[in-house]
Amino acid sequence: PVTIDMVSRCRTAQETKDNTVKENKKNSYFKAAVTYLTNAVYNGRKDSLVLPYITPSLGYYDRSGFYISGSLPYLSSSAASRIDLFSLTTGYDFTISPMVTGGVYASKDFYTGSSTSVRSETKGSLGVDLSYDPGVVTLNGGINLLFSDKTDVSVSGSLAHSFYFGDKGNAWSIAPTLAVNLGTQNYYQAYIKNRAKKKNGSTGIVQVQDSKFTVLDYELSLPIAYDASKWGIFFTPTYAIPQSPVSYTAPGGSSFVTEKLENVFYAEF
Repeated sequence: PVTIDMVSRCRTAQETKDNTVKENKKNSYFKAAVTYLTNAVYNGRKDSLVLPYITPSLGYYDRSGFYISGSLPYLSSSAASRIDLFSLTTGYDFTISPMVTGGVYASKDFYTGSSTSVRSETKGSLGVDLSYDPGVVTLNGGINLLFSDKTDVSVSGSLAHSFYFGDKGNAWSIAPTLAVNLGTQNYYQAYIKNRAKKKNGSTGIVQVQDSKFTVLDYELSLPIAYDASKWGIFFTPTYAIPQSPVSYTAPGGSSFVTEKLENVFYAEF
């Protein structure tokens, strides 16, 4: 199941490995999971507060490749504790050849009005992704539409090489991954405007420069996973290097300032 800030990302090495179950397609199954995300980071962007999430999820995966899953992220920080979002995702995974797999998905997000996640202004997304694995390195790519007040287009790509240890039903995997994300930032502009109102209680209008299609961030990650026959654990540390800062004004102001972006480390368990 996808988590709070990964739904429009092309598949990570761990997600690709999860789908090897589908490649055998002998049985349909349910999958339950609980994840802990140390901070809600999306395309290298984050809120000024650290936003850790505990996310229970449940999904049904049909032998045909169809799946549907729901998740309920719970914000667990010193500043606030609450259910911050309900997300429902459905999609279809397919195999074109032994080396080429892919999928399409649609997701609907229901954020609470008090959420300060950088994706809190989004309403849902649609996407398609493909993975090519000739054996030496896995190439992943995805195109997504992210819906807020305006529609964003994003393109993601990654290179990964997986190392496997053990046997089926008792296997470890490590997959060093390099990824790049490109797109527009209408959702992020809406977040900046509404975050200023929530933070300052201001009724003034925050102006943000027009969004352009550009590189949003580079990411280095190291997914590590253990899979038994019916259960598994994983740990994915990620280092994000954001690009293309947004320029905006203070409420009622006319002079633009450029945001300060910082590299950020976060992890998911």
